[in-house]
Amino acid sequence: MPQQDSIVAVLSLFNPPAEVVDRVRRLRRQVDNVVVVDDGSPSPDSCTLEQLADIAQVIRLGENKGIGAALNAGIQQARTAWDPAWILTLDQDSEIGTHFVERALETAQRAARAGIRVGAVTPETHNGTRIDMLPGKDEFGEGFDPMQSGTLISATALDHVGLLDESLFIDAVDSEYTARLRQHGYRLITGDGCDLSHALGQARPMKFLGLRVKIAGRGLNVYYHAPFRVYYMARNSTQLTRKYLLGQPAWILKRVTLETIFHLIRVTYGPNRMALLKAIVLGTRDGLRGRQGRIPQAVQDRLTTL
Repeated sequence: MPQQDSIVAVLSLFNPPAEVVDRVRRLRRQVDNVVVVDDGSPSPDSCTLEQLADIAQVIRLGENKGIGAALNAGIQQARTAWDPAWILTLDQDSEIGTHFVERALETAQRAARAGIRVGAVTPETHNGTRIDMLPGKDEFGEGFDPMQSGTLISATALDHVGLLDESLFIDAVDSEYTARLRQHGYRLITGDGCDLSHALGQARPMKFLGLRVKIAGRGLNVYYHAPFRVYYMARNSTQLTRKYLLGQPAWILKRVTLETIFHLIRVTYGPNRMALLKAIVLGTRDGLRGRQGRIPQAVQDRLTTL
C-alpha cells in the first residue's frame, strides 16, 4: 500500500546542464525521494550525472526514447522502490516554488473531502502567471491543458488509467494523459498558490516584411521550435483529435484552434518558415495515417535540407 502523502519526484534529462544538480538538491527538501532519467543523452556530462547519483537514483536509457518513455521508466522505478502515493514529474529546466508540495497536498486533501476524484494536481501559475483555466465548476481550479512538468499524479490514477503514452515520443504526451484522466472521471486540479518556474523556449523577434511587430510600443516575440518539434506537435495534435473529439469535443476544438493560431504565427513571423510549414503538413499527414514513435529519418532529412 502506498505511504500516505509520500511523494517521489521523477525528472527527465537530456544532456543535463550542471545547474540541475542544485535544482535537485532544492527539490529534495520537498519530496521523499528523487529519480532522474537520462533519456539517451548523446553527450552527457559524466560529472553532472555522478553528482546526481549522490542525491537521487539515476537511470540511464541506452537511447533517446522520448519524454513518455523516460518518465515511465522513472515512475515504474519509483513505485517499485518506494510505492509513493504521488509522483511529481518535472523537466530539467523546471523548478517548483517554495511550499509547492505542501500546498498541492493540502488542495488535494480538501478536494477529496469534497468528493472529488483527484487524478493530479498541477501548478496554478507558471513563472507567476496564471495558467489557462477551464470554466469554474466549484472552488477548485482546473487547468485547460496543463503541461506535465510540475504535475503531481496520484498513484491511484496511475493504477486506473496506466502510464504515459510512449508512442507520441515528445509533445502532447501531457495533453493525452490529461484527456485520458478526464475520460476516466478524474480531475486535474490546480494547487492553491503553487508556482512553477519554467524556461519558455527560444524567443525570436516577431517580424513582418522585415519590420518588428509591436503592440503599444512593445516588441513581440515568437517562441521558436525546430522543424522536427513542430512535426511532432502537428502529428500528435492530429492523433489527439482523432482519439478524443467525440468524448471531449469542446476541449479538443479549443486546443486545435489554439494550435492553429500558434502555427500561423510561426509560419508568418518566425524564422525558417518553409521548413516549419513543411513540418506542419507532414506532421498532420502522419497523424491522419496513425504513425507513431520517433520521426522517420526520411521526414527529418526533408525538414533539414530545406
